[in-house]
Amino acid sequence: MARIKLDLGPRCLEIEGNEDFVREMLDRYEALLDPPSAAAADAAGEPGRGDGAGLGSFGEFIQKLPTSATEVDRMLAAGFWVQRRSADDAFATAEASRRLAEQGIKLGNPSQCVRQSLAARRVFAVQRGRFRVSQSGRHHLRQLVGAEAIPE
Repeated sequence: MARIKLDLGPRCLEIEGNEDFVREMLDRYEALLDPPSAAAADAAGEPGRGDGAGLGSFGEFIQKLPTSATEVDRMLAAGFWVQRRSADDAFATAEASRRLAEQGIKLGNPSQCVRQSLAARRVFAVQRGRFRVSQSGRHHLRQLVGAEAIPE
């Protein structure tokens, strides 16, 4: 019996079996250990990869919002950035709010901001407490920060 455990930051891979099986599986997952580059993953537009999947750092991304952006707009942008980095292509209110707080942006009621985006159909629920920015929400963000800042 052989066993290997790879801790890749937010992801963990554990393989157990006979030595040949573990070696074969390790070869399959070698790409995870030595990815071509974060830029290549960003260019591919793959969610959950790279630094915001082509959006840059959160601070840079959120600074693209105009000063006239509302709290609801800021939460939508934060949710979109978190969504692009998550494995399930979704965000939670707490995650997006935490990112904003790290940048010194305090929202009066983050949950209400998400509810308003739900009502405007800019986000939709994918499961309890997890949301995804809709095409309408992406279009709204493109109007705020520019089309080049928000991938299709």
